[in-house]
Amino acid sequence: MGYAAEKKIVENKRKIAKRILFLVFFVLFVALIIVSAVIPVNTWKYRVKLPKTGVRADGELRIHFIDVGQGDATLIELPDGKIMLVDGGDGSDEATKALIRYLNALKIQKIHYLLVTHADDDHCGGLDEVLKFFSVSRAFLPYVKPSINNEFASFYKSVTQSGCDLQYSSRKISLSTESYTLQFLYPYTNDVQNAVENGEYFEYTNEASAVFWLDYQGVSTLFTGDAPTKILHALIDEDSLGLLSGLGVTLDSTEILKVSHHGSKDGTDGKTLDYFGVKTAVVSCGADNAYSHPHAEVMDALVSRFVDCYRTDKDGSVIITVQADGRYGVEKIA
Repeated sequence: MGYAAEKKIVENKRKIAKRILFLVFFVLFVALIIVSAVIPVNTWKYRVKLPKTGVRADGELRIHFIDVGQGDATLIELPDGKIMLVDGGDGSDEATKALIRYLNALKIQKIHYLLVTHADDDHCGGLDEVLKFFSVSRAFLPYVKPSINNEFASFYKSVTQSGCDLQYSSRKISLSTESYTLQFLYPYTNDVQNAVENGEYFEYTNEASAVFWLDYQGVSTLFTGDAPTKILHALIDEDSLGLLSGLGVTLDSTEILKVSHHGSKDGTDGKTLDYFGVKTAVVSCGADNAYSHPHAEVMDALVSRFVDCYRTDKDGSVIITVQADGRYGVEKIA
């Protein structure tokens, strides 16, 4: 075969390769357009690097303490399949990605209950973004001025426009069913009603923080938000007098505790741990945070009482699964 013939063969091969390469890029381009029409570009970041959360089995309660850095976000898969989201991180890109990726990993379609424990930006910052992608049936809000900070103002605007049912958190709220007890304990109903009637907002967001109790198959968990020590002690005093029994609540049987205020010194203390009889505790905080959370005294109190303590800054997201027979286990999602 002559040089000219060989050259022609090589050129033909190059033309074929270029056509194939063009066709591949064209197919990818068309696929990108189709995918973008279904999944907007600005949501792709929420659909990659999804955590391995597993799947809730029938009859299980799963509580996900999501690692959102220095903030709070807890997702509860109730035994009847309903979803409750408690708080949403500080609104930073990393925290919001972590939260929404987690929801996508669980294939959440609807959030039945959305609770904002209080208006601090590290608890409500990411929720306006959540509302863009997930429908919410009912939202429970703290009774604070909507403009108390930028993050809460943005969320408040979004949630009031979402069309979901809105209610201020108070003790009158019970989401209990035949299989589980979910009872709000704080704020007190009269305080909220009086404030609403008088047009007075709560000033100190931590002292307005919602506290609720969840019991399933004899395993009970107390969620404390950023409630200060004096609120926890007031609830203990009520429980010791039997004033919470009519709500189906027995605080001294609390086995799992969401440690208050990221482990702040003005939160969970020895008296609280001793009364509750806590066996497992979770602290939601960010690595090397500026507040030195959790405080050394809180950690010492937990360690000295042999409480199994998990921290999102060290353990990543934490899943507690309560089975239908009353046994429960803890899994870390680093």
